[in-house]
Amino acid sequence: MRAIVLLIGLIAYLALAEDYYELLGVDRDADDRTIRKAFKKLAIKKHPDRNTDNPGAHDEFVKINKAYEVLKDENLRKKYDQFGEKGLEDGFQGGNNYQSWQFYNDNFGIYDEDQEIVTLNRADFQRMVSDSNEIWFINFYSTYCSHCHQLAPTWRKFAREIEGTIRVGAVNCAEDPQLCQSQRVNAYPSLVFYPTGEFYQGHRDVELMVDFVIQRLKSEVLHLNSENWKALSEDWEPYNRLPWIVDMCGGDNIECLSSTTRRKLSSMLDGLANVATIDCHSEEELCSKFDHSSGVMWFPARKLEKKSQINIESMDAQEITKHVIEYLEELPWIEADSLQRFLEGNDPDEAIAVWMLANEVQATQKKDFRRLPALIDNQIFSFDCSKSEICDDLVDKTKLPQFIVFKPTGGYEIDYAGAKDFHSASIFIREASKSHIHVLNRDSYEYAISGGEFYIIDYFAPWCPPCLKLLGEYRRFHTATSEDSILHTVAIGSLDCVKFKDLCQTAGVGSYPTSIVYTPDGKQHKLVGFHNLDYILEFLDNAMNPSVLEMSPEQFEELVINRKDEETWLVDFFAPWCGPCQQLAPELQKAARVIKNYDENAFVASVDCQKYAQFCKETQINSYPTVRMFPAKKTKQPRRAAFYDYPNHMWRNADSIHRWVYNFLPTEVVTLGNDFSSTVLDSSEPWIVDFFAPWCGHCIQFAPIYDQIAKELAGKVNFAKVDCDQWPGVCQGAQVRAYPTIRLYTGKTGWSRQDSQGYGIGTQHKEQFIQIVKQHLKLHDEL
Repeated sequence: MRAIVLLIGLIAYLALAEDYYELLGVDRDADDRTIRKAFKKLAIKKHPDRNTDNPGAHDEFVKINKAYEVLKDENLRKKYDQFGEKGLEDGFQGGNNYQSWQFYNDNFGIYDEDQEIVTLNRADFQRMVSDSNEIWFINFYSTYCSHCHQLAPTWRKFAREIEGTIRVGAVNCAEDPQLCQSQRVNAYPSLVFYPTGEFYQGHRDVELMVDFVIQRLKSEVLHLNSENWKALSEDWEPYNRLPWIVDMCGGDNIECLSSTTRRKLSSMLDGLANVATIDCHSEEELCSKFDHSSGVMWFPARKLEKKSQINIESMDAQEITKHVIEYLEELPWIEADSLQRFLEGNDPDEAIAVWMLANEVQATQKKDFRRLPALIDNQIFSFDCSKSEICDDLVDKTKLPQFIVFKPTGGYEIDYAGAKDFHSASIFIREASKSHIHVLNRDSYEYAISGGEFYIIDYFAPWCPPCLKLLGEYRRFHTATSEDSILHTVAIGSLDCVKFKDLCQTAGVGSYPTSIVYTPDGKQHKLVGFHNLDYILEFLDNAMNPSVLEMSPEQFEELVINRKDEETWLVDFFAPWCGPCQQLAPELQKAARVIKNYDENAFVASVDCQKYAQFCKETQINSYPTVRMFPAKKTKQPRRAAFYDYPNHMWRNADSIHRWVYNFLPTEVVTLGNDFSSTVLDSSEPWIVDFFAPWCGHCIQFAPIYDQIAKELAGKVNFAKVDCDQWPGVCQGAQVRAYPTIRLYTGKTGWSRQDSQGYGIGTQHKEQFIQIVKQHLKLHDEL
């Protein structure tokens, strides 16, 4: 009956819940830019300032604003995608704080309509900027900065002027402050040139900013003359491998490309074509070979000759580049037999990329992809899936074109996201060539889960945006681990749960993405949802060196109920299907490591209440997760109960958990109040007292260090603490003016009470603290 009531409640909740993606009118795979644009459109239309006659306008806008606040934030979006609104209940209260209509109309999303400007955030900055071989000029701005808005028209004009020469970006520091801080940006707007990270210090003028960029370009413009033209075109590497764009410049009265346009061209065509100029005023004989003394000419590789030249009727760098792309050869086609050999396990000596096309027409529609050979070292081929059945079981033909990278380490990887441009294609090919991920089929999957190797399997759906982001993190996995690390030996496989639905169901995969770590000893560790690479590495470390013990009822009886007097146990009672339980698990792992550093007799465990349902019922576990503390029996602090449950109002993150646990750990530090004077000032023994306030951040940070010091000096010095919020009179009497204040009282001599001010210890560093105490009390190595 209880299950039926819960099910009815869940159905009612889902019926009332509104889908955030539907509220904003975007697809679930929408990127940040698309989400911002959709929200801005709704904000301008639905804002209460523009709907004063609608009494429900505020509530309606709060819903829209909350949806935007969740979907724009990587971590909140991850929780929402995985658990819905239930995943946001732990502390997130959003939507009520919003700006005026004018703000959304004039100031919000200022570069979202500019296709020449790439809006960047933490999720893509590393792979698109830091790890790329491309040149960027990035505007770090703030939505609330007036100078930033004044710069915006100039920045747009600059981006159009320099388009194709370099990549132009924008980062909103109001929404992504951590990214801006990591790039040493402390003022707005800041214009930064990459890869050098150089800050632009000049006047914010289009011409001056273009000149700044041009001066820093590494590509070259060749000057041809009668002595070098033949050797350059036929003999000298690498020039003889590339076609040519030659600016025939005939003198002062003849229009030529400007030096700036030539430099732009050389950057746009870097690796695709040589850019050169001939001064036909001084090289009349050379220009006569081409029957031209002016104009821009195209020549194929090794054929600087009249019969091969093509005249380009433009003086604009971007238009000339488009012509060059037209003249470049298509990516070579790979035969079906060769592709089949790769699929059968005949791995190439070096990574090879294959562009899978629905038909040959797609190749002509994306001519910019002809740039790829200049951007990456890998061999790249095309394959027409309309002419072969190979593609039927390999790719989803409705999602083509897609790249596949075949790896020398074995297997292949598919770009399920489908590269939208040659930039994203080059990033995928470069990362996939180095990564150890490979696509699993039925046979390779069975080996992965039962082969006795250390294996990570990423269970995903190709339509799921967090899944595609997670695959990107896994691609960088092996480059982030040292070659002598055990993690470097981990194999990573991806299993398409649309294609192999039965395998995913058998593995207990209920949402995407789900990663399961299979260890050589037969254990499994599940990680649900998208996580960044740092988190994944930490999760694997926990899997290999678990800090939380998986406990049976028999172990609970032996280790917890019958625990040693000095032992403390924290037990998480959970259910595998419970979303908040899954959110808690990695935080509990982190907390367990910190707790172990506090006290070697403190342990953390978990009990699966689906597996041991009767036991959990008898233990009076009524909801999941329930985190229960079983304190040490031997302690100076009085205990009122046999156990304590973690408070519902507290955040379930690692910091909050280990700080809560810390208050229950056995300690050498006694708590004093009005008995401070009689206990400390009237004592002939030495005392150290920590005067603190519970809201003081430095006090909280120092508390575990103070406890460690107390344990190390136990038997030589007495330790106490006084809560100055609870006992303000005591602290005022001791003339405490800052928190924490640490005082050493050496002990009274004779009948006189000690001075309440004692001796102040000004350091919170453990070793220095102990050294000061040693010196002051004339205690030596016996401490």
